[in-house]
Amino acid sequence: MKPEDPFHFTALLGGSGMVSVRRNQMMEDLAEKIRKDPSNKACILAGKMDDCKPDVTQELEQLLDQFGDLAWEKGRLGEDRGRLLKLVLEVPSRRESGRCTKAGDPRELEQAFLSRFEEEQKPYALELLDLARASYRLRDDDNIYLGKIEGQVLAAVEEGSRRIKGRSAPESEASETDDLSRAVQSEASFQKPDRKALQSIKKRGFSLKSRQILGQPAGPGMAMGKARVVLDSSDLFSFQKGEILVCDAVDPGMTFVVPLASGIVERRGGMLIHGAIIAREYGIPCVTGVPDAVNQIKTGDFITVDGHLGIVIIGEATL
Repeated sequence: MKPEDPFHFTALLGGSGMVSVRRNQMMEDLAEKIRKDPSNKACILAGKMDDCKPDVTQELEQLLDQFGDLAWEKGRLGEDRGRLLKLVLEVPSRRESGRCTKAGDPRELEQAFLSRFEEEQKPYALELLDLARASYRLRDDDNIYLGKIEGQVLAAVEEGSRRIKGRSAPESEASETDDLSRAVQSEASFQKPDRKALQSIKKRGFSLKSRQILGQPAGPGMAMGKARVVLDSSDLFSFQKGEILVCDAVDPGMTFVVPLASGIVERRGGMLIHGAIIAREYGIPCVTGVPDAVNQIKTGDFITVDGHLGIVIIGEATL
């Protein structure tokens, strides 16, 4: 009931079929189909998706049918198929996607959990565990559902703008469209941090480059590699396999790149933030709650992520 390793608790609750993991699995399946025939990659890079093999287009349609309504930058995922497919090309194959060892085997952890109960109490313990797993899963699934709601809001705004522009009174068009845009921007700013605001966080007085910054250990393991600082969705398309994702917080529209990352560093959150939960599902080292993450770390910096202790080291490791 009180494991020496606190990650045993989250490992016991994980692996429960989260929506975001299912979506990434569909992306991995699509990537595998693309790799089977080099002509698929050629037509995607040329922007001629209609020339791809039927099984690829069918897999893409299935992905978009389930997740195409997710909010994506200023629109929805299904509206940007070309860039989505180019991102899929970066998804590693199953034999390449080796991850660090997770906190423990869920089956062994479950047996250890049940062993703490008397025989007559074990049905109650299993019910309690099922409830905890469902709560843990829903804690993360709500990110996807909220992303779908946001996508519908953006679709409604787009339709509203189209109808305003179609009116016969041109003098009212500009003001009403501006009002609509301001309303959307105010809603978006409530949910997502402003890029300029993140970049403008500065220290008063002299500037000191940190060698080591601290946060919350959120995904066990160690990772070393080049940092990729992602401040908004447009930065995702520069992400390279094996880089360490550094961001304000991983939102549902960013989870696509998690299988590519060797580590994750987030400015906000704790062990139950979306990025931390997904990192643990993939066995990726993760540190959250690092206040100066996007300020102290620059894209291209070599960093070390210690998901056990919550430490991020900036610069090449020395012995």
